[in-house]
Amino acid sequence: MMAQSSRRKVDFVKKDIISELPQNLLEIILCFLPIRDAVRTSALSRAWRYRWTRIPHLIFDLESIFHSTMKKYTENDDPGLKAYSFVSVINEVLLLHKGPILKFSLDIPQGYKFDTQIVHDYIDQWISLLSKNGTKQLTLDNYNNLLEESNAHNFSVLDPTHLRLLSVWFPYTPSCERFANLTHLELVDATYSFGQSIFFCPVLEKLTLIICRGLFPNNFCAPNLKCLIQVYHKLSSKYSLAGLENLEEYSLMLLEDCSEEMQTFNVVIIPGSLHKIEKFSLADDSLKVLAAGGFPHKLSKPLPYLKSLNIFDIDFGVLCEASCLVSLIRSAPNLRKLHISNSCNGGKDKLEEYQIEDSEDCTMLHLEIVLFSDFKGFVAELELVKFLLACSPSLKSLFIHRRCSIKDCASALKITEEMLQYTRASSRAQIRHLESPVKFNDNCFDWKLLSAYDLY
Repeated sequence: MMAQSSRRKVDFVKKDIISELPQNLLEIILCFLPIRDAVRTSALSRAWRYRWTRIPHLIFDLESIFHSTMKKYTENDDPGLKAYSFVSVINEVLLLHKGPILKFSLDIPQGYKFDTQIVHDYIDQWISLLSKNGTKQLTLDNYNNLLEESNAHNFSVLDPTHLRLLSVWFPYTPSCERFANLTHLELVDATYSFGQSIFFCPVLEKLTLIICRGLFPNNFCAPNLKCLIQVYHKLSSKYSLAGLENLEEYSLMLLEDCSEEMQTFNVVIIPGSLHKIEKFSLADDSLKVLAAGGFPHKLSKPLPYLKSLNIFDIDFGVLCEASCLVSLIRSAPNLRKLHISNSCNGGKDKLEEYQIEDSEDCTMLHLEIVLFSDFKGFVAELELVKFLLACSPSLKSLFIHRRCSIKDCASALKITEEMLQYTRASSRAQIRHLESPVKFNDNCFDWKLLSAYDLY
């Protein structure tokens, strides 16, 4: 009996449950590993020797190959030798790989002094190979900023659905301007003098343009575009969203204040032309620029589909910005979520007599959540809180995050007591105080990418 029991225990220990999983599940598991660790599973057993060669996602990044490939070299080693060592790793993986490669990602980070021209020469070969392996998602992050026309690649031969390119030259001849199946396109620091060039993307749904000199939304013919994300240093007075009336999500971040150069630019040009917009986000100097040319009491054409409004870096000490925000709120009768972040860092409140007029004529029947980050307690902020509480019968929670030290506690308590006296249209509305600012989670801006690229 004891011998049989021991045999059962040994059999139980030897049983490999993971190896018995279907091949497609094993591929999914291996896709979550860095490519270096996925390849190392070939040493587990004979059954695992070639399992990694069928994973559909190949991601070559800093963690997977750069550290292990480059750590044996010093700063004085030949850059060409470093480059060939790097590409040899990718070539070996591609040579041994079997089956389709649905996703291919290559991250060339800064800090490694190797001949990037050699890498770019091999990229053309890899693109040709990937086109024969059914690759639909391609990511190329070139942090070495090698923006030269000689390094242009014809990505359209892949016929991708997802394309993400960072620091690449992006020229196309008329014969290569069509992306028939592209649904997601993200370009960061992609440069070229596009002029009137039009890229036909019939099924494009999401377009991200971050610091793309000479490239604008009107360079794309995308009748099905739903989401547009843009980060620019400044806007031209000729900026237009013509042809993008079907947008559902729009995000704009301006890194420089160009409001003085755009006195004729006003809030009607952007949100006023996006009648189907559901999510609208502004960051940095965007609201200041929108308000530069004036703003109406509310837009002549309302925004009936707008449900989420995110305004970051508003200065509540500036009349035009505070009033422009109220104009947007008045124009969104079906707004459900409002997130506001105050950017003013001290100084005397310049709007001591600020008051929202005709507040009784505005009712926001569907507003449920309001979030204030970096609440300072300015007159304009308190007036907006009063306005929102009085005009929102469905309001559930008004969250307030306030950066204050111990010496400011008395002031914060006084402000809280004042807000508790405000009239509330909703009997369920509660004012909640937060210890930390609310994280922006609407995926409108890739904060991690902006930080890594020193844009924000």
